[in-house]
Amino acid sequence: MFGRKKKDKKVSEREDYGLISDEEFEDDEDESLSVYDAADIYFSNGQDEDYMFGYTHEELVRAHKN
Repeated sequence: MFGRKKKDKKVSEREDYGLISDEEFEDDEDESLSVYDAADIYFSNGQDEDYMFGYTHEELVRAHKN
């Protein structure tokens, strides 16, 4: 019991170290994928909706044709 507070403090510090919240990650617009790159990925994965990256099917089709 004597050293318990010290141990708990170290654990909580370790858990908070270097974490990025979802809001901070989603606000990073420099990491956006062009419609042309998204179209290549979308069609190479069998037009799977998990690979649409926020674009519509029509946008990806148009970009893939160019």
